[in-house]
Amino acid sequence: MERFPPSGDPADLNGHDPDDEAWAAALARSVAHLAAQLTVSQIRLRALASELGERQLVAPEAVAARVRSIAAAETGTYLRENLGESLVDVIDVEALEQDLVDYLQGDEGDRGS
Repeated sequence: MERFPPSGDPADLNGHDPDDEAWAAALARSVAHLAAQLTVSQIRLRALASELGERQLVAPEAVAARVRSIAAAETGTYLRENLGESLVDVIDVEALEQDLVDYLQGDEGDRGS
């Protein structure tokens, strides 16, 4: 498993070993890839929600209730899958999961986003 920089080796005078730059580059690529996937998903979901809403095919309150239900039951699973093994080991996943669940529990179906 890759280490989280900087190096803890006292012989490493500048706080970085040769693998730190490669690790940071890999992390940056991973974050950029996730941001791109998230952006595509947001655009597609926004388009779908807009079309359904304009056609009055869904009740916003029912969607909000489903969001709250799914958030309570499945946030941790989705979060761990999306983070991957490397990031799960360096992020407080339980705290992030709780923050997401708390945020989504406030969804009343009237948000404009």
